[in-house]
Amino acid sequence: MPLRKPPYRTWVALMVMFTTAVNYNFRTFFPVALIAIVDKPKSQTLDNGTVISVPQPDYGPRYSWKPHEEGQLIGSYFYGYTFGSLIGGPTTEFFGPYWTMLTSTFICAAITSLSVLVVMESWIPLFVTRVLVGLVGGVQYPALQCLIGRWAPPNEKGKFVACLMGNVLGTVITQSITGVIVSNFGWNWGFFSTAFITVVYLTLWAIIVADSPEKSWLCSKEEVEYISECHQGSVKATRSKKPPIRQMATSIPFLVLIVFQFGNLWGLYMLLTVVPKFMSDVLEFNLKSVGFLSSCPSLARLVFGFVFGGIADFLLQREILPKVVVRKGFAVISHVLPGVTLFMFLVIGKTVWLAVLLLVLVMVFNGAAVVTCLVNAQDLAPNFAGTQYGIMSFIGSMSGFIVPAIAAEATREKNDLAHWAIVFCISGALYAGCGIVFILFGSVTIQPWNEKADTESAPTTANT
Repeated sequence: MPLRKPPYRTWVALMVMFTTAVNYNFRTFFPVALIAIVDKPKSQTLDNGTVISVPQPDYGPRYSWKPHEEGQLIGSYFYGYTFGSLIGGPTTEFFGPYWTMLTSTFICAAITSLSVLVVMESWIPLFVTRVLVGLVGGVQYPALQCLIGRWAPPNEKGKFVACLMGNVLGTVITQSITGVIVSNFGWNWGFFSTAFITVVYLTLWAIIVADSPEKSWLCSKEEVEYISECHQGSVKATRSKKPPIRQMATSIPFLVLIVFQFGNLWGLYMLLTVVPKFMSDVLEFNLKSVGFLSSCPSLARLVFGFVFGGIADFLLQREILPKVVVRKGFAVISHVLPGVTLFMFLVIGKTVWLAVLLLVLVMVFNGAAVVTCLVNAQDLAPNFAGTQYGIMSFIGSMSGFIVPAIAAEATREKNDLAHWAIVFCISGALYAGCGIVFILFGSVTIQPWNEKADTESAPTTANT
């Protein structure tokens, strides 16, 4: 029996995964390279009491930047990324996802490679270049939402959106490879390596991807017709001059989705920022000492994102459950269960393995976000999924500043389990509460503001 040829949209889905990996390559190579740039003299005390300086590895010129300057450099990408997300949707809906991704990735690689020329005693020039990379990179996730809206049939969006979690692979692979490159060739090659990856990526993107199935020269006519029939006229690959911001601002389903995504990002930022500090300070647990275990939570979220995406698509394709039941049912898993699990950190004592297990469980449950908050924008208005996602990310990313501030304030007097209870109670309640808001008031119905006039077509892609 001959093997069944996968539909062409499968290759587009894989490019979505590759895109998120490349996007995170630009984010996560930098902290590793920065270690080799900053001058941190070390000393060693001999048996006779003599203190000698320990030479640092020669990875290239080093600079004596202060700790707070180093922290600003690490966070610089996200200053730009937050605002890039906000403009990403309208940009993509005007120029199309094909050219938006092609251009933004090239600019990110060019700025990153040229950044080695501005590494100097003053940290400001490098800070500026990292903000610019974040600003340009911020348009990419909204662009992918727009692309998914055009390529994925409604009952297959779970698997497509799960491909957004390719960022986990991008993080793990990038940080491993960057460490090897910097150790052998110097920190400047950590920057240059992004250019090599970009060349491979842009070549594949230019060949495989198009703004829509109708504009692809490789997608079969039968598949184009099938995707079009599945969309039932809800998706139009035409240029949008102005997103319906006023209608969106007064749309209850979209406002509920913003709350829903805010809870999702609150939980993620809490796990990525303050939970490691809790485990180190209170549980006396060093994440670096367990090696691979430190990446288990994120890897678990990646794997179960595909599991939940496949289950949801199966339920929708077989019409076992209506879409509203699937979205709100999985909201219990993606938001409510992680919130409940966070409360369990308060009763585990100093059991290290149980702390790791709970952390993994939170991320396993949150893998269901691929069929809840990460895909609901496609339900409401696939024509403006990019704009929706950009606004959601802009507001949701604020939790990245709020969570650490709350943790610092709550543990100011004493850094113990009792004071950390405040942090976990707030986070668990908010995580679960945002999920409950969606369960009560969320919608999966196409909104009236999804419609847009058929003006001129989006810019023609290279593969039309």
